[in-house]
Amino acid sequence: MRPPTSPLMDAVALRDGTLRLKQVPRPDPGPGQLALRPVTVGVCGSDLSAWQHTEQFLQASRDAGMTTYLFDPDRDLVLGHEFVGLVEQVGPGVDGYAVGDMVVGLPYAVDADGQTRTVGYSTAYPGALSETVVVQAAGQIPVPPDVPPWVAVLTEPLTTGTSAVVRSRITPPASTIVTGCGTVGLGVIATLRERGIHPIIASDPSSTRRELARRMGAHVVIDPGDDQDPFAAWRAAGAAEPPVVFEASGAHGLLGRLMARAPMFTRIVVVGTGMLEETVRPVLGIYKNLTIEFCGGPGPGQDYRAELVATLDRLRDGRIDGRTLVTGWCGLDGVPDLFEALRPGNPSAVEHLKVVVVPSERHPKIGSPADLKSLDVFARSTA
Repeated sequence: MRPPTSPLMDAVALRDGTLRLKQVPRPDPGPGQLALRPVTVGVCGSDLSAWQHTEQFLQASRDAGMTTYLFDPDRDLVLGHEFVGLVEQVGPGVDGYAVGDMVVGLPYAVDADGQTRTVGYSTAYPGALSETVVVQAAGQIPVPPDVPPWVAVLTEPLTTGTSAVVRSRITPPASTIVTGCGTVGLGVIATLRERGIHPIIASDPSSTRRELARRMGAHVVIDPGDDQDPFAAWRAAGAAEPPVVFEASGAHGLLGRLMARAPMFTRIVVVGTGMLEETVRPVLGIYKNLTIEFCGGPGPGQDYRAELVATLDRLRDGRIDGRTLVTGWCGLDGVPDLFEALRPGNPSAVEHLKVVVVPSERHPKIGSPADLKSLDVFARSTA
């Protein structure tokens, strides 16, 4: 594999609420960094929020003082923070990585001023919906040869769910409800299953995602679009303790509804990234002694890189069957339509879980995941 010679690269750029395939400047790795050629890329719910609610996304970052998620909305933004990549350049001072290595890991870069930037949410560090992405070498993990890159790309979002369960410290005989069965919610369910939690009640308006939740270990799945109440399903399952609720959907208004319906002493762990303001009545929480914890990654003392490695191991040995979670693929030219498919007006119309983007391909329609292994890009060659 040779480093790219062109100063420009193909990328899908967001500007003024529109996603377009265009050419943008190609980033170069600095000290401690790697330049990667993205092989597979996942689209996160946060990407969909940055697309649909750009100003709210930025205002939340400003209000929280999170400069890692700030970007210039008047310039092209290349999204994509879930990715597997091949090393194409090794920056100064980097040891342990070689050109051609396949890696997955943490999407961050440190700029010349020492500020940490999230790759994919930075104007200066374009994300992986492109031909080249620059990341800090320290955050990257080698992908074992027997883990396909379209499976390894699930590592980061599944770990987000795993981390929420770790932070909750849930153990049997506790019971649980999971609202939202995207990749993060399925990561929650898989980890709850490993911990022997029973029952696990899963709720999602998408029939595809409900079926995947069942395969992942949920004991009961319900459709909130049919006004099915997860707490009613929890009671019907005969659970004796107040549930721990993992809110993984980010659906607007859901937190308030959960508070209204929850039994006494329920804990609600919020891991879904809702971008719009919510209205909640604190008195409900006081009357019911509810606990709400917002979970955005590792807690104090948690080693997130170790959790990523553990998730990759689960994907490798089949404890999480990642192949069933990838429901399609497309090329860079299919990204605008993919975003529309993942965030339709009617949530029950979502037919996919994880559609991976293969930046080296031009494939405007969502294709079958069975076709992925036949693509030339997945041959582990450094030629």
